[in-house]
Amino acid sequence: MNIAILEDQLKSARENKDIKGELSALRQLGLVCQKNRQLTQAASFLSKALTLVEKTGNERDQAVALANLGCVYWEMAQLKKAMTHFHEALKIQQLTEDVIGQTAVLTLLGVSHWRKCEWQAGLSYFQKTLELQKTHQPKSDEQPDDEAYASLFEALERGVQTLQNRVHLGREQHDPLKILQPLFSMIPLYLFTGRGSEVESLLREAGALAEVLHKKDIMDMIPILNEFIRDFL
Repeated sequence: MNIAILEDQLKSARENKDIKGELSALRQLGLVCQKNRQLTQAASFLSKALTLVEKTGNERDQAVALANLGCVYWEMAQLKKAMTHFHEALKIQQLTEDVIGQTAVLTLLGVSHWRKCEWQAGLSYFQKTLELQKTHQPKSDEQPDDEAYASLFEALERGVQTLQNRVHLGREQHDPLKILQPLFSMIPLYLFTGRGSEVESLLREAGALAEVLHKKDIMDMIPILNEFIRDFL
């Protein structure tokens, strides 16, 4: 939707003291800006949405607002801020048994640790995500929508594209290290975005590069990750 239209809706909602309408407009503005890569503006709108929803006492809306704002910080590479918001969202989601929300946030927490080369910590969140998926059969009304968690799953897709570009750049520069780091980071993202069939080739290449570069942490992690992948697929 056009930003100007959404800003008019926001203005109208505020004039009419329509809290629900104001919250919806702020969320939509944040999500549109996020998709347009206007991340500073997105953070501003979603921060205002969080402040507003904290006053209403609606726990699910608060979890959504925390997760969406955290996701913007995640795309801005402000991982500390992002993870703080994700943890706060997760606490509420666990209390409200919001499984779809937990799945999205646990995945992003895992990928956040992975981006920091904290492999074991990241894997622990991926394992929690897998446990949820195995034990919970989603109901028909538990699918993410534009005002809930869809932006988190879209961010994972953009994360794949970003890492693919970095791998491509590393190949062009013939720099094994610049290939290995984004390549290994792509593996969990591939799993959680429906690209599981492509993971084996990534692992083989990552293992070969890690051996050449003497990256013991990655070499040690690959068999553990392989076991998780077998369970996941």
